[in-house]
Amino acid sequence: MKKVIYLLASLLFSTGICIANNVQITNMSIVNGGPGAIQVKFDLTWDNSWRTNVGPANYDGVWVFFKYKNLAGDWVHMNLTGSNNVAPAGFDIFQNSGFTKVGAMIYREDTNLGTGSASALNVKLGVISSLPYDIDVKGFAIEMVYVPAPTSRPFFGDGNGITESVNALHYTDNTATTTSVVPMLCDVNGFDDAELDADGIYIYSNDTIQTTNPLGALDPFPTMKALWCMKYEINQASYRDFLNTLDSQQQASRVAIPITNPTGSSALSGGISRNYIEIATPGAINTPAVFGCDANGNNIYNEAGDGEWIACNFLAWVDVAAYLDWSGLAPMSELQYERICRGSSSAGGNAAALGEYAWGSDKIFASNYSLTNPATASEIASNASVTLGNAAYTSTASGGPLRSGIFATATSNRVISGATYYGVMEMSGNMPEYCISLGSQAGRSCRYVPNGNGTISALGNAQLSVGGAGFWPGMEGNLNLAATTTCSGTCEVTSSGGIRFRGGSIGDAVSALAISDRSAVFTPTARASNRGGRGVLYIR
Repeated sequence: MKKVIYLLASLLFSTGICIANNVQITNMSIVNGGPGAIQVKFDLTWDNSWRTNVGPANYDGVWVFFKYKNLAGDWVHMNLTGSNNVAPAGFDIFQNSGFTKVGAMIYREDTNLGTGSASALNVKLGVISSLPYDIDVKGFAIEMVYVPAPTSRPFFGDGNGITESVNALHYTDNTATTTSVVPMLCDVNGFDDAELDADGIYIYSNDTIQTTNPLGALDPFPTMKALWCMKYEINQASYRDFLNTLDSQQQASRVAIPITNPTGSSALSGGISRNYIEIATPGAINTPAVFGCDANGNNIYNEAGDGEWIACNFLAWVDVAAYLDWSGLAPMSELQYERICRGSSSAGGNAAALGEYAWGSDKIFASNYSLTNPATASEIASNASVTLGNAAYTSTASGGPLRSGIFATATSNRVISGATYYGVMEMSGNMPEYCISLGSQAGRSCRYVPNGNGTISALGNAQLSVGGAGFWPGMEGNLNLAATTTCSGTCEVTSSGGIRFRGGSIGDAVSALAISDRSAVFTPTARASNRGGRGVLYIR
């Protein structure tokens, strides 16, 4: 009979009411019901959950996935079967189609309305039956937000008829798109090609684009179907845990220093800008390092004040892509970014407002934040505005990124918490969002954008199915924006052609935080103090 040696049940503790959102997997075990009936059993709890049938009419959930140690001592992904699942009363389980499942989404069922802590006990998920006899298992949990498909064409761009954000999408100059199927355009600039600048691109509700009208050959491109979005940006605990499941060669690609460096060496940042991931135990040629967080610098790792809940910076696109592939998630497009922020109500698209931020207004706090309980799960900005939108950018976050969800409290509304229409946090400021670009052939040719498969390459890169139909930006080393993204070789993501930033960051002026601003000039292959990210889960 198989048994599990319980090692770790974690992670991505995020925040809401001045404490960690405290998403936890506990009491995890492997249940052996005979051939074809192997299950992973666990309890799942998280705070500040919701489901509503009015307004956004959406809900949150938790994406869970598992890794186990094989006979060679490597952590590998545990594929799920989609059968023999057991959901406790009040909860549902979603898994994508396909023979094996990378993970599962646990969320409130449609009668389980309300807000507050959620507790799904004795969840059981069907697991592949070819597991080793004695296994160490790690469970991972990421809070997500359901974003429904729009009931009518949402607004893209923020033009008010007179002016608009820099390089904003529009159908005529300074005019945001409306409910009509019209070609999407932008002003002529050095970061978009002539197709978007001059000819326009037609956007359709079935996740397709094309360059002609009437209908020609449709290209599958992530636009307006329902999806799940990470509630928070990748935090330092999450990236640390990712690193700690990689082998030595993979780790070497995903940090900025040799993994053989001594204890206390900063893994990504050189010890600046509030990135606290360090080498806790040095690695060797064939032995991975152990990484930990150590904000107070005492070489005792992962203590309560060691910065685990701060958004992770110094992540290049190739780092974020590897994390998303490993966790079974995917990059969003810049069209999805605007829709997640602005929303689309049951009555139709929410009108665009000039210069609006993720919280739906152009009013924003502009003084440097004073932090209380810094680097802890209860880190707060004690002087945060109680009337204006709050966000981390050059005028407010001089020291580095802030704790994910820092502005959400028990009494905060959408504006002062900085939340999007659907409840996603920090889509304006803190870390930018890596998005698939509509304005280049490298981006538009990312068709059939797949979710990650839970496994990265031997070199530590995101790697899609070799010869498959799916494409992510930067595959096959493409950095040429005019080149078509291909998947004909190893299909590894080793560059960044087709990626652009949206939403601004701690290193940007306030104008870059506007939903529709497309002014970012960057080299996304480089790590920097103002680069991090998040992902989405496509429903297929």
